[in-house]
Amino acid sequence: MINKIKVSIVTGGHSKGRGVGFYGEYLAKSLAKLPSVKITDRKPDIIHYPFFDPFYHTLTVSREVPTVVTIHDLTPLVMSNRYPKGFHGSINLFLQWFAIRKVSAIITDSENSRNDIARLFRIPNGKIFVTPLAIANEYKKEPSSELLSEVKKKYNIPNKFILTVAGGPNPNKNLPSLAEATDRLGIPLVIVGSGMLKEIKGPVHPELIDLVRLQVYNHIICPGFVSNEELNAMYHLADIYVQPSLYEGFGLPLLEAMTAGCLVVSSNASSLPEIYHDSAITFNPQKLKSMEKAIKKAITLSSKERSSQIQAAQARSKDFSWQKTAKMTLDVYKKVLNKS
Repeated sequence: MINKIKVSIVTGGHSKGRGVGFYGEYLAKSLAKLPSVKITDRKPDIIHYPFFDPFYHTLTVSREVPTVVTIHDLTPLVMSNRYPKGFHGSINLFLQWFAIRKVSAIITDSENSRNDIARLFRIPNGKIFVTPLAIANEYKKEPSSELLSEVKKKYNIPNKFILTVAGGPNPNKNLPSLAEATDRLGIPLVIVGSGMLKEIKGPVHPELIDLVRLQVYNHIICPGFVSNEELNAMYHLADIYVQPSLYEGFGLPLLEAMTAGCLVVSSNASSLPEIYHDSAITFNPQKLKSMEKAIKKAITLSSKERSSQIQAAQARSKDFSWQKTAKMTLDVYKKVLNKS
C-alpha cells in the first residue's frame, strides 16, 4: 500500500475567475489523480496556499505543518509606479514578506517570476521552484459551426477581428497600445474580461487609468466575461490573438490561443518567451511601431506561412499539461518532506 502525502490546498475566496484563479481547482484535481497524493484538510502533511497577493495578508504559516505557497507573479511590485500600495497595502506587504520568509517552499509559474521573487523578496533561489501552468481541456476541442455562429451573433463579433484576453484594464496588460495599433491598422479589437465593463465613477484610481484611455476608441468590443467554451470559439473566429503585455507571470490566454489553433502575436517581455514557440511573431511592447509591424506581418502571411505558425504553436503547447504541473508540484512536496 502506498503511503500517501496528505495535502491541504487552502483556496479561500481567491480562486474564482479565469486564468490563475482556476489554478487551485485544477491543481487539486490533478494532484488527486496521482497515486501518492491525498487531498484533505484533516491532519495534512503539507499546507499549500495557491494564491499570493503582496498587498493583502493572505498567507498564514503553520508552525506544525510545512507550508508551501504559490506566487504567480509580483506585477504590483515590478510595476510599482502603476500599483500604489497605500497605507494598509504597505503594512500588508510587510506582513506578507515576513510570512514568506517562514514558508518551506515557494512555487511559481516561470523562470522570470522566480528571478523577480528572489530579487524583490531576497529569497534564496533554492527555495523557489518553477512549475509552469496548463490550460482547461476545452481549448483542445474543435467548436461546432453552430457554436461559432451563436457566439458571433451573441457578442456582435465582426467577420475579421483581433482578439486579446485581459481580466481587466490592469496597467501590465498594455491595452491602450494595442488599441492604438489596431486602430491605425483599421482592424476591430475584441477584449475579453469582466473587468473591462467596470464603470468609472468619481476620481479615477491609477489602476483604472487605461480603461479611461480606451474610451476614445470606437473599434473596440468588450463582451465581458465569457465561458471557456465561448472563449474557445472566439479563438477559432479571430484572425489573430495578440498578447500585448508589458509584464506577465505566465500568460495563460496566450497558451490557450496557441492550443486552440489561433495565430498568435506576442510581446517579447517577461515570462512570455517561455511560452511561445521559437518562430513566433513577437514585438517590443514598449514600442508601438514594433507592435504594429508585428500585427501587420501576421495579417499579411500567406496561407502556408500562417499554417506553419499555427502548427508550431500547437506543437509547443503540448509541452504544458496539468499532469506535468501536478508531478512537478509533488516533487516540491517531496523535497520539503525530505522524501525525494
